[in-house]
Amino acid sequence: MADRSSELGAGERRPRTIAVWDLPTRVFKWSLVLAVCIAFLVSSGRPEGLLFLVHIACGYAVILLLLFRLVWGFVGGQHARFRSFVRGWSGVRAYGEGLLRLDPPRTAGHNPAGGWMIMALLITLCAIVLTGLLAEGKTGGTGPLSAVLPPAAASFVGGIHGWLGDLVMALAGVHVAGVLFESLLHRENLILAMITGRKRTSDPNAADARPVSPWRAAPLVVLLAILGAWLVAGTHLPPATRPW
Repeated sequence: MADRSSELGAGERRPRTIAVWDLPTRVFKWSLVLAVCIAFLVSSGRPEGLLFLVHIACGYAVILLLLFRLVWGFVGGQHARFRSFVRGWSGVRAYGEGLLRLDPPRTAGHNPAGGWMIMALLITLCAIVLTGLLAEGKTGGTGPLSAVLPPAAASFVGGIHGWLGDLVMALAGVHVAGVLFESLLHRENLILAMITGRKRTSDPNAADARPVSPWRAAPLVVLLAILGAWLVAGTHLPPATRPW
């Protein structure tokens, strides 16, 4: 009988997968990665014509995605909400101590250090899009809000915009390195988990995240589409000096 109980206990601890991240959160994440990477790649030098247009389009996509994430952080799925992964100093310190021992505690959603890295990325991206809206580009393009600044100030803000772009890519690199390191420690493909929305666990008490209907995001998407149209209407593109 004791052997049978031991076998059952071992079975209960057998790794299984649980649902963690909802569909809108995953669509947001990978859409943001795509938009930021394209905007950064086409922004080198003095982008004109189609390249400048692509940069602007990706920038506006980032704005709309950030606004979506801000709202979804309060009404989205269980592990998408800010309160689920933005931890206090005690939680971050405890995780850091475990990390130094190469034995950090496993979490269903983002770990405490990863949660604050995500907040740093979101805040930096907010600063990037704000400076982009206020800036005057090197080739003469202006954002919808650039008229509120004197020309010299708009140009200066444009320089800050470029510097912040480098900063966010550096932060993203640290974030990816952290994900890969944690994947090795826990022997789990966390990048795949961020695609499927499911993570592996051996905790018998772990349960699927409380479900949330993707349709909850529909009204927000409609409002953001209207805002996107306003952004496009208020943009001044520089005259192209190339046929493309």
